[in-house]
This record gives sequence, C-alpha cells and structure tokens, in this order.
Amino acid sequence: MYTKVLKVGIKLNSYINNFKKRIGLGCSTPKEKRILQLRLSFKKYLKETPTCIEVPITDIDEVCITEDTKRAVVAINDITNNDKRSLDEKNLLVESDLNVDVGCYLFYDNCYWLTIFKEHKEMDTYKHFIIKRCNQFFNYKYKGQMYKIPIAVENLTLYSDGMADNKYTSVSDTKRQLYFGSNHITKTIDIDTRIMLTSKTVFRVTSINDFEYNGRETGVDGLIKAICLQDALISKDDTINNIAYNELSENDNVVIPFDKIIGDEFITLGEENEYTIDYMRDVEWLLDKQYRFCNIINQDEKTCTLQSGTLAKYSGLEILLLAKDKETNETIDTKKITLRG
Repeated sequence: MYTKVLKVGIKLNSYINNFKKRIGLGCSTPKEKRILQLRLSFKKYLKETPTCIEVPITDIDEVCITEDTKRAVVAINDITNNDKRSLDEKNLLVESDLNVDVGCYLFYDNCYWLTIFKEHKEMDTYKHFIIKRCNQFFNYKYKGQMYKIPIAVENLTLYSDGMADNKYTSVSDTKRQLYFGSNHITKTIDIDTRIMLTSKTVFRVTSINDFEYNGRETGVDGLIKAICLQDALISKDDTINNIAYNELSENDNVVIPFDKIIGDEFITLGEENEYTIDYMRDVEWLLDKQYRFCNIINQDEKTCTLQSGTLAKYSGLEILLLAKDKETNETIDTKKITLRG
C-alpha cells in the first residue's frame, strides 16, 4: 500500500513539474519567465516586422567586414529627421546574446556604420546601440598587410580658410576628427601616426581618445576618437592606393632608412641641434612655418643646424622640420622637435 502511494506521489510530482515547464517556459521564477517572454517577443518582432533586415555585423575585436563576417537580423530606426547636426545617427536593436558591442561595424543601405554608444537597460531582453554612418575609408598598412577601415570623419577647421599665414608664406592648417572601432589593429594607431584620407592630403594624429565610450564593462575597449592635423606629403606616401607611410607599415623592427632625418627629438632652450639625412641628391632644409622661438641658422646638402630661443615660456612647444629634394621640391621626410628647458 505504501509503495503504491509513493509511486502515485512520484507521478503526480512529475506531472506537476511538466505542467510548470509548459506554463512557466522552463523558468524557476515568474521573473525569469517574464524576461524570457520578452526575449521571445523581441525575436518574433525581428522575424515578422518588414522593417527588420539581415545585415553583416562584426564581432567584438573584428577589424572590418569581410566575407566571413556573421549576418544577423536587426532593427534599425531613425532617431530624428536627418540633418547636418544629427549626422544620420540611428538606433540599432539586436538580440541580447549577439556578440556585438561599441566599436563594431555593420553594413546597411550601401554604407558602413559604426556603433558609438550602448544604452544599458534594466532587463537583459535586447541590446540597444546608437550607430553613426561612416563617410570615408582609412587604408592602414601594418606589418606589410593593408587594412581598409571604415571611419566617420568630421571637419574641425572652423572660423578660418584652412591656411596659416606667415610673414612670407602660407601653409595648410586643417584639422579632422576621426571615429573608428577599437581592435587589435587600430590600437596600434598612436600619436604621430600618419593618415591619408583622399589621396591628396596626409594628416598626423595629435590626440587619441580611447577611453570615453565602451559598452560591456568598465575599462574595456570600445570607440576611438582621434584628432589629426594636416601634414606634409613625403616620397614614401602611396597616393595611388591612398596609404600614408608609417614606420610600422612594413615590420616590427623599425630600421632608420637612408632617407630619414637623424637627430634628437628635443632641443634645449638657448642651444643648437644638428640634423642630418643620407639622401642621393641635394637637400633643402626648412621649417613648416616661421617660428619666433626656433630657426635654421646653418644648412648644406646633408646637414642643418637649429637654434632655439631662450625664454622659458617656449618650453613644451613643437616645431616641424622638413627635408626637401632640391630638384623636385618633394618632401623626403619630416621630424617633429619639442623645445624643453
């Protein structure tokens, strides 16, 4: 009799557990069930809504979109009417378990888009990002391999015509702000990295902001913002393929080539520094503009001497030394030099 009651009790518990699984969707608490219902509802929304589309979207730390990039159904919605202030930023909604974070790329409407911000939600039912349209490519050569990285570029040359007028000459003085995702390749971009945007002009990175925007947790990689100043073209720049030369372009071991300016990166106030270059033809030395605190006092075909001012207020300022081919007037190399006390 006891055995029969025990078997009936076991079967009843089994029926009750099965009933709970059917009604509770396998969840142990009503809260878990509600979250699961919301996740299933969002999946149904992605599947049935005509405006939800399938797009290629990169994983975390994936450099750019390739043939191997995963595809996912996402929802893309307008934030506001597009104008020059909003720059066509949009809302991106994806499933909660999709491997996507701030700094990832997706391809939509014949354009590359960059996730620039993540909205942290109270319930983990889906992920909500803000995406920004990329308007240019940055061809970055690293260790002999070229990477085509989509970037969003903004012009920071305000309230001027982009030229700095000196006593005798005028030089280009334009600024750009770049947005791109952080990964193992773009993290090698640093201060003084040279970037070519349109095969006509080269920019030098002067500021890196790689800490402000991320999504997963505090301290992880996310979005990189860089400020660049216009730089001079040199003979090693590839204007055909739109690739600016950098020392890390070919290999890890940076070897000083024959046509490289050799000399200290710092000059002490009130003192003189000598700079040399081993080049096959005659060289003309000049500064990118006229400085009150530093001048070229002597030069020949291979060597030049710089003299700095003596006032302490000039400490920390920078100059740019150029070496040009006398015959072709082509810039062979440039060197940034800092004054210090």
